[in-house]
Amino acid sequence: MYLWKQVDPLMQHQGEKVLKALLDSGHSAYFVGGCVRDELMDRPVHDMDIATSAKPEMVMDLFERTIPTGLQHGTVTVLMGDYPFEVTTFRKESHYEDHRHPSAVEFVSGIVEDLQRRDFTMNAIARSLDGELTDPFLGLEDIRKGIIRCVGKAEERFNEDALRMMRAIRFASVFGFRPVKSLWRALTNGRDKLSFVAMERIRAELERLVLGSHPLRGLELLRRSRLLHYAKIPFKEPGELTREQHQRLQALNHLPAEPQGLRWSMLLQGLAVSGSEAEALMKEWTFSNQVAETTAEIMRFDASWREIRSSLEVEETERLRRSWVSQQLLYGQTISGLWLERESQWLAYTGGEGREARLRLHEEEMQWHLAVPVHDLKELAIRGGDVLAALDLKGGPWLGELMKQVLLLVAVGDAPNEKKALLEYVKAVVRQNES
Repeated sequence: MYLWKQVDPLMQHQGEKVLKALLDSGHSAYFVGGCVRDELMDRPVHDMDIATSAKPEMVMDLFERTIPTGLQHGTVTVLMGDYPFEVTTFRKESHYEDHRHPSAVEFVSGIVEDLQRRDFTMNAIARSLDGELTDPFLGLEDIRKGIIRCVGKAEERFNEDALRMMRAIRFASVFGFRPVKSLWRALTNGRDKLSFVAMERIRAELERLVLGSHPLRGLELLRRSRLLHYAKIPFKEPGELTREQHQRLQALNHLPAEPQGLRWSMLLQGLAVSGSEAEALMKEWTFSNQVAETTAEIMRFDASWREIRSSLEVEETERLRRSWVSQQLLYGQTISGLWLERESQWLAYTGGEGREARLRLHEEEMQWHLAVPVHDLKELAIRGGDVLAALDLKGGPWLGELMKQVLLLVAVGDAPNEKKALLEYVKAVVRQNES
């Protein structure tokens, strides 16, 4: 008997109520898939899927709150308390027309036949209400060995659904598992079928890999397999890595997964993608605008600040500080803060001449970042209307430029953020321009 240890007790209670209701109505029912796998691997369980002999309409009749999530595939979402549970009728799938979707689904009566259609042995384990496992393909043994193995012939599983190739590499990366030789051979032989899979599905797997616990392992498997070369929009494949690129990729494992821009910006720079290329490329890969823009902005910030640093001597501390403040105003407090967080990890993997000086400057960068008192015109003690009234002038483009000068003046600490002092400054600027 296997007890739940990684499941929220309330979710477990509600899930067991669903299972018991199905059993009490004369149907077979089991917990299946990721929840069983993660429990056996001592990983947190986030949701609980159920397989049953009950047909979808029977499930909907049995429970008060249901959502017909995918009736054509036998799936009904049952709402029990505050938790949703996907309840799917035992089924087998016929010929796959496009290496992705089955042309038809046939409901079956037994759990073993249902498990037979699944992708990998570790995902083809069912758990009964009392904790007994149904494991016809020795998934538990494979979990203990740390290997990824397909249910049945790998060629057939990948031919049915080409996305399973990406899932195999993602699982190997996140879990630190090893693909067996038969799986790897089928993957490399059938990788051209990935062109049938929608880019957003590939991107979702790639995201989970890069944001997982062992991204370098997954990226190396992708490089060796050349799988992403066959995506509709090929992922950039690295050539011979420079020392700096290698160090950037090494830093990936130590960056937090959120916000995503931290890892993606480091990865893309490690692949020699520029900030100007990154945003368009990520949007082509169907990343959200927010992730694509944040990633590109971190990369642009990095390129710009490197250029500024290279033009100034380390000893020119005040000029560097002022340049930093201007840069922080240009890109914003959030982007500069993310860059600093990323740079801290990056510096842990750099070496060579000048490293100590760079670490000292990084300490100063963090202090400058925290010391900037204003970042937006709305934070100033004066408004455009105050300036027009004080100068008795009409508005125009000049006013916006003048307000930006005032913002920089306060941000670098050359003037207090006080109305009287700032109005004196703008009067002096206008008098100087008139003379």
